Amino acid sequence: METAAETQQRLVADFAEFSDDPFSLYEYLLGFSAELPVMPDGERELAALVEGCQSRVWLRVIRGHTGRLTIALDSDTLIVRGVLNAIVQIYSNRSDEDILSTDFTFLEQTGLADLFSAERQSGIKAVMAAIRSAVSRAT
Repeated sequence: METAAETQQRLVADFAEFSDDPFSLYEYLLGFSAELPVMPDGERELAALVEGCQSRVWLRVIRGHTGRLTIALDSDTLIVRGVLNAIVQIYSNRSDEDILSTDFTFLEQTGLADLFSAERQSGIKAVMAAIRSAVSRAT
């Protein structure tokens, strides 16, 4: 099984072929957002609404019987859903140590950070802070 860092690098490599053209990069991110499962309304009711996000973002963290955390995220914005899909792929079903030791550098490495507003980037940081907080509470 890949580590969180290895998964992040694989995703960065997938996005790399679009990094020269901002329109293609956005288009790829939108397609990538469609791969994130939609959180059913019943799960949204159990999920936490992440504070500090420009869009509405729901987070649910569940500790499985293996001790690993399953992370479910959803948003009402397609662009954000694409980034959330990357976060889920990188951090879900990982050990606490793997989650906490892997910085989320996906936006910078793919060039998306250059295309996102400061508010949007701040919201993604809020999501990561909420995940790290959930890991700390779950231990």
